[in-house]
Amino acid sequence: MSDGSFLLVGAGGHAKAIVEALGKNALMSYVDAVAASWLAAQRIDDDETALQSTQPENFVMGLGGVSGTALEQRYELFERYLASGRTAPPVCHPAAHISPSAKIEEGAIILAGALVQPGAHVGRATIVNTGAIVEHDSHLGAGSHLAPRAVLLGGVTVGRYAMIGAGAVVLPSSAIGDRDLVRANSLYPESGGA
Repeated sequence: MSDGSFLLVGAGGHAKAIVEALGKNALMSYVDAVAASWLAAQRIDDDETALQSTQPENFVMGLGGVSGTALEQRYELFERYLASGRTAPPVCHPAAHISPSAKIEEGAIILAGALVQPGAHVGRATIVNTGAIVEHDSHLGAGSHLAPRAVLLGGVTVGRYAMIGAGAVVLPSSAIGDRDLVRANSLYPESGGA
C-alpha cells in the first residue's frame, strides 16, 4: 500500500461505519450515483468511470448486502476493482479486537466492537459487522456478511456469500452453505445439533 488514501465504492448508510473505521483523512474519493452530503470527498458517478483510473491505489467496499445474490454481486464488483490494479487492504475499526493468530484476508471489513478470536479465518471481502463475534477456529467464507451482534461459536464454517442475520447464534462446529441465510435472532441449527 503506497499511502493511506482510499476509494470508497458505495456511499450509503453502511458506508458511514466504514469511513469511521478508516479514520478522518483516509478517504480521497467515492463512487456513487447519488451525492452523499455527509462526505467531504470527490464523487465519481459510476463504477465504469472509477475503473478507468488507478488512483487512489486502495479501495474499500462501502456496499453491504443481505442476500446471497446481493453479496455475490458485491463480491463480483470487488473483483472488478482488484482487476483494475487497485489493492484492498482489510479495514479494521480501532474498537474491534482481532487475535494475532486470526487470518484476515484482503477486502475484509471488521467494524466497531467486533471480536475475531484465535485461529479464526475471515475471508476475502467479508463483513464482520458491529459487535459481531467470530469465535476460535471458525471460518467465514469469501463475500459473506456477519450482521451486527451475530455470533459464530467455535469451529463454525460459513460458505461464500452467506448472510448471518443480526443477533443470530451459530452453534459450534456447524456448517453453513454458500448463499445460505441464517435468520436474525435465530439459533442455528435449531435442533441444537450440528
